Amino acid sequence: MFRAWPFLLLFAVFANAEPLVGVDHIPVAVRDLEAAAASYRALGFALKPGRPHDNSLNNWHAKYPDGTEIELITATQPKDALAAKYLQLIAAGEGPAFLALHCADFARLRARLTEHGIGFDPTSFFSLQDPRLAYLFFVGDNRSPTDRPEHFAHANGTTAVVGVWLADAENPALIELLTALGAPPVRREVRVPEPTTALVSTVENGEIVLLPKSRRSIADRPILGAVLAVRAPAGSRSRFVPPEQARGLWLEFRPK
Repeated sequence: MFRAWPFLLLFAVFANAEPLVGVDHIPVAVRDLEAAAASYRALGFALKPGRPHDNSLNNWHAKYPDGTEIELITATQPKDALAAKYLQLIAAGEGPAFLALHCADFARLRARLTEHGIGFDPTSFFSLQDPRLAYLFFVGDNRSPTDRPEHFAHANGTTAVVGVWLADAENPALIELLTALGAPPVRREVRVPEPTTALVSTVENGEIVLLPKSRRSIADRPILGAVLAVRAPAGSRSRFVPPEQARGLWLEFRPK
Protein backbone atom coordinates (compact mmCIF):
# COMPACT_ATOMS: atom_id res chain seq x y z
CA MET A 1 0.00 0.00 0.00
CA PHE A 2 2.88 2.40 0.74
CA ARG A 3 5.35 1.32 -1.96
CA ALA A 4 5.75 4.89 -3.26
CA TRP A 5 6.82 6.19 0.13
CA PRO A 6 10.61 5.48 -0.04
CA PHE A 7 11.01 7.94 -2.92
CA LEU A 8 8.99 10.54 -1.04
CA LEU A 9 10.98 10.01 2.11
CA LEU A 10 14.26 10.34 0.22
CA PHE A 11 12.97 13.56 -1.36
CA ALA A 12 11.90 14.88 2.04
CA VAL A 13 15.29 14.20 3.58
CA PHE A 14 17.17 16.15 0.92
CA ALA A 15 14.66 18.90 0.18
CA ASN A 16 15.31 22.23 1.86
CA ALA A 17 11.58 22.73 2.41
CA GLU A 18 10.08 25.92 3.75
CA PRO A 19 6.36 25.41 4.46
CA LEU A 20 4.10 27.95 2.77
CA VAL A 21 1.04 27.09 4.86
CA GLY A 22 -0.11 26.21 8.35
CA VAL A 23 -3.15 24.62 9.96
CA ASP A 24 -5.86 27.27 10.30
CA HIS A 25 -9.30 25.97 11.22
CA ILE A 26 -11.54 22.93 11.02
CA PRO A 27 -15.27 23.43 10.37
CA VAL A 28 -17.24 20.67 12.13
CA ALA A 29 -20.69 20.02 10.66
CA VAL A 30 -23.29 19.51 13.39
CA ARG A 31 -27.05 18.91 13.44
CA ASP A 32 -27.96 20.90 16.53
CA LEU A 33 -25.70 23.91 16.94
CA GLU A 34 -26.67 24.71 20.52
CA ALA A 35 -26.25 21.09 21.63
CA ALA A 36 -22.85 20.95 19.94
CA ALA A 37 -21.82 24.18 21.64
CA ALA A 38 -22.86 22.71 25.01
CA SER A 39 -20.67 19.65 24.28
CA TYR A 40 -17.64 21.83 23.62
CA ARG A 41 -18.24 24.00 26.65
CA ALA A 42 -18.35 20.79 28.72
CA LEU A 43 -14.89 19.97 27.28
CA GLY A 44 -13.58 23.30 28.61
CA PHE A 45 -13.77 25.47 25.50
CA ALA A 46 -14.80 29.11 25.59
CA LEU A 47 -16.94 29.80 22.52
CA LYS A 48 -17.36 32.95 20.47
CA PRO A 49 -20.82 33.24 18.91
CA GLY A 50 -21.05 33.42 15.16
CA ARG A 51 -24.00 34.79 13.26
CA PRO A 52 -26.83 33.56 11.04
CA HIS A 53 -25.73 33.84 7.41
CA ASP A 54 -28.01 34.64 4.48
CA ASN A 55 -27.48 31.14 3.10
CA SER A 56 -28.79 29.59 6.39
CA LEU A 57 -25.37 28.78 7.90
CA ASN A 58 -24.80 29.50 11.58
CA ASN A 59 -21.77 28.84 13.77
CA TRP A 60 -19.85 29.00 17.05
CA HIS A 61 -16.06 29.37 17.27
CA ALA A 62 -13.46 27.89 19.61
CA LYS A 63 -10.79 30.47 18.76
CA TYR A 64 -7.15 31.16 19.62
CA PRO A 65 -5.02 34.33 19.47
CA ASP A 66 -3.09 33.14 16.39
CA GLY A 67 -6.33 32.78 14.39
CA THR A 68 -6.56 28.99 14.57
CA GLU A 69 -9.88 27.53 15.62
CA ILE A 70 -12.41 24.73 15.64
CA GLU A 71 -15.66 25.97 14.11
CA LEU A 72 -19.00 24.35 14.93
CA ILE A 73 -21.28 24.97 11.96
CA THR A 74 -24.72 23.97 10.73
CA ALA A 75 -27.18 24.78 7.95
CA THR A 76 -30.96 24.68 7.84
CA GLN A 77 -31.83 25.28 4.16
CA PRO A 78 -30.00 24.61 0.85
CA LYS A 79 -29.99 28.28 -0.14
CA ASP A 80 -26.68 27.95 -2.00
CA ALA A 81 -24.14 25.28 -2.90
CA LEU A 82 -22.22 25.59 0.37
CA ALA A 83 -25.33 25.29 2.54
CA ALA A 84 -26.48 22.32 0.46
CA LYS A 85 -23.08 20.68 0.96
CA TYR A 86 -23.29 21.11 4.73
CA LEU A 87 -26.78 19.62 4.78
CA GLN A 88 -25.47 16.65 2.80
CA LEU A 89 -22.59 16.19 5.23
CA ILE A 90 -24.83 16.48 8.29
CA ALA A 91 -27.22 13.88 6.85
CA ALA A 92 -24.31 11.43 6.61
CA GLY A 93 -23.16 12.16 10.17
CA GLU A 94 -21.72 14.88 12.34
CA GLY A 95 -18.01 15.52 12.07
CA PRO A 96 -15.23 17.57 10.50
CA ALA A 97 -16.21 18.79 7.05
CA PHE A 98 -13.23 20.75 5.71
CA LEU A 99 -9.68 21.76 6.58
CA ALA A 100 -8.61 25.36 6.07
CA LEU A 101 -4.89 26.02 5.68
CA HIS A 102 -3.63 29.55 6.26
CA CYS A 103 -1.18 31.23 3.92
CA ALA A 104 0.62 34.54 4.44
CA ASP A 105 1.70 34.95 0.81
CA PHE A 106 -0.92 34.05 -1.78
CA ALA A 107 1.30 35.21 -4.65
CA ARG A 108 3.85 32.53 -3.69
CA LEU A 109 1.04 30.01 -3.19
CA ARG A 110 -0.33 30.63 -6.70
CA ALA A 111 3.15 30.43 -8.19
CA ARG A 112 3.97 27.19 -6.39
CA LEU A 113 0.69 25.51 -7.35
CA THR A 114 1.11 26.64 -10.97
CA GLU A 115 4.69 25.36 -11.04
CA HIS A 116 3.50 21.92 -9.95
CA GLY A 117 0.47 21.84 -12.24
CA ILE A 118 -2.04 21.85 -9.37
CA GLY A 119 -5.26 23.58 -10.43
CA PHE A 120 -6.92 26.07 -8.10
CA ASP A 121 -9.88 28.44 -7.91
CA PRO A 122 -8.81 31.77 -6.35
CA THR A 123 -12.30 32.74 -5.22
CA SER A 124 -13.29 33.89 -1.72
CA PHE A 125 -12.61 30.30 -0.66
CA PHE A 126 -9.27 29.63 -2.36
CA SER A 127 -9.85 25.96 -3.21
CA LEU A 128 -8.34 23.24 -5.38
CA GLN A 129 -9.82 21.88 -8.60
CA ASP A 130 -8.86 18.25 -8.03
CA PRO A 131 -11.91 16.49 -6.51
CA ARG A 132 -9.54 14.34 -4.44
CA LEU A 133 -8.64 17.53 -2.55
CA ALA A 134 -12.15 18.99 -2.28
CA TYR A 135 -12.00 19.05 1.54
CA LEU A 136 -9.11 21.55 1.56
CA PHE A 137 -9.11 25.32 1.11
CA PHE A 138 -6.79 28.22 1.87
CA VAL A 139 -7.39 31.39 3.88
CA GLY A 140 -5.44 34.44 4.95
CA ASP A 141 -5.38 35.88 8.46
CA ASN A 142 -8.34 34.36 10.33
CA ARG A 143 -8.12 36.78 13.27
CA SER A 144 -11.01 39.20 13.71
CA PRO A 145 -11.26 42.70 15.21
CA THR A 146 -14.21 41.39 17.24
CA ASP A 147 -12.05 38.75 18.99
CA ARG A 148 -11.83 39.42 22.72
CA PRO A 149 -9.62 37.98 25.49
CA GLU A 150 -12.60 36.10 26.92
CA HIS A 151 -12.93 34.20 23.63
CA PHE A 152 -9.45 32.72 24.24
CA ALA A 153 -9.95 31.92 27.95
CA HIS A 154 -10.38 28.17 27.55
CA ALA A 155 -10.80 26.37 30.86
CA ASN A 156 -9.09 23.29 29.39
CA GLY A 157 -5.86 25.28 28.97
CA THR A 158 -5.66 24.96 25.19
CA THR A 159 -3.77 27.74 23.42
CA ALA A 160 -3.77 26.91 19.66
CA VAL A 161 -4.60 24.33 17.02
CA VAL A 162 -1.22 22.85 16.08
CA GLY A 163 -2.08 19.78 14.06
CA VAL A 164 -4.61 17.68 12.21
CA TRP A 165 -5.02 13.98 11.44
CA LEU A 166 -6.06 13.10 7.88
CA ALA A 167 -7.11 9.57 6.92
CA ASP A 168 -5.92 10.05 3.35
CA ALA A 169 -2.40 8.63 3.20
CA GLU A 170 -3.08 6.72 -0.04
CA ASN A 171 -4.09 9.89 -1.90
CA PRO A 172 -1.24 10.76 -4.31
CA ALA A 173 -2.76 14.20 -4.98
CA LEU A 174 -2.42 15.04 -1.29
CA ILE A 175 1.20 13.87 -1.17
CA GLU A 176 1.97 15.95 -4.26
CA LEU A 177 0.23 19.01 -2.81
CA LEU A 178 2.01 18.88 0.54
CA THR A 179 5.36 18.42 -1.18
CA ALA A 180 4.63 21.38 -3.47
CA LEU A 181 3.74 23.48 -0.42
CA GLY A 182 7.14 22.83 1.16
CA ALA A 183 5.81 20.23 3.62
CA PRO A 184 6.97 16.88 2.17
CA PRO A 185 5.72 14.00 4.32
CA VAL A 186 8.24 11.97 6.30
CA ARG A 187 7.61 8.80 8.24
CA ARG A 188 7.82 8.88 12.04
CA GLU A 189 6.19 7.57 15.19
CA VAL A 190 2.95 9.23 16.32
CA ARG A 191 0.10 8.59 18.76
CA VAL A 192 -3.39 8.65 17.22
CA PRO A 193 -4.17 7.79 20.03
CA GLU A 194 -2.40 4.42 19.83
CA PRO A 195 1.33 4.46 18.88
CA THR A 196 1.88 3.90 15.17
CA THR A 197 4.11 4.89 12.27
CA ALA A 198 2.68 7.44 9.87
CA LEU A 199 3.64 10.05 7.30
CA VAL A 200 3.86 13.51 8.86
CA SER A 201 4.11 16.89 7.12
CA THR A 202 5.61 19.76 9.09
CA VAL A 203 3.77 23.02 8.39
CA GLU A 204 4.31 26.55 9.69
CA ASN A 205 2.58 26.09 13.01
CA GLY A 206 2.53 22.34 13.55
CA GLU A 207 1.93 19.14 11.64
CA ILE A 208 -0.40 17.17 9.39
CA VAL A 209 -0.48 13.44 10.15
CA LEU A 210 -1.49 11.14 7.29
CA LEU A 211 -3.26 7.91 8.27
CA PRO A 212 -4.79 5.12 6.15
CA LYS A 213 -8.24 5.63 4.69
CA SER A 214 -9.37 2.60 6.69
CA ARG A 215 -9.42 4.87 9.75
CA ARG A 216 -12.38 6.85 8.40
CA SER A 217 -15.73 6.42 10.11
CA ILE A 218 -17.56 8.01 7.15
CA ALA A 219 -16.26 7.00 3.72
CA ASP A 220 -15.83 10.46 2.18
CA ARG A 221 -14.66 12.27 5.34
CA PRO A 222 -10.84 12.21 5.62
CA ILE A 223 -10.43 14.63 8.55
CA LEU A 224 -10.15 12.64 11.78
CA GLY A 225 -8.66 14.75 14.52
CA ALA A 226 -7.31 18.04 15.75
CA VAL A 227 -4.21 18.54 17.90
CA LEU A 228 -4.41 21.40 20.39
CA ALA A 229 -1.50 22.82 22.35
CA VAL A 230 -2.30 22.95 26.04
CA ARG A 231 -0.69 24.48 29.10
CA ALA A 232 0.31 21.61 31.37
CA PRO A 233 2.95 20.75 33.98
CA ALA A 234 6.32 19.53 32.75
CA GLY A 235 6.30 15.82 32.00
CA SER A 236 2.60 15.71 31.17
CA ARG A 237 1.40 13.47 28.35
CA SER A 238 -1.22 14.08 25.70
CA ARG A 239 -4.86 13.54 26.63
CA PHE A 240 -7.24 12.26 23.96
CA VAL A 241 -10.95 12.96 23.65
CA PRO A 242 -12.85 10.45 21.47
CA PRO A 243 -15.09 11.62 18.62
CA GLU A 244 -18.21 10.52 20.50
CA GLN A 245 -17.60 13.42 22.89
CA ALA A 246 -16.51 16.03 20.32
CA ARG A 247 -19.09 15.76 17.53
CA GLY A 248 -17.17 13.31 15.36
CA LEU A 249 -13.67 14.78 15.83
CA TRP A 250 -10.79 13.25 17.77
CA LEU A 251 -9.13 15.85 20.00
CA GLU A 252 -5.57 15.60 21.28
CA PHE A 253 -4.64 17.98 24.10
CA ARG A 254 -0.84 18.06 23.69
CA PRO A 255 1.34 19.70 26.35
CA LYS A 256 3.55 22.43 24.94
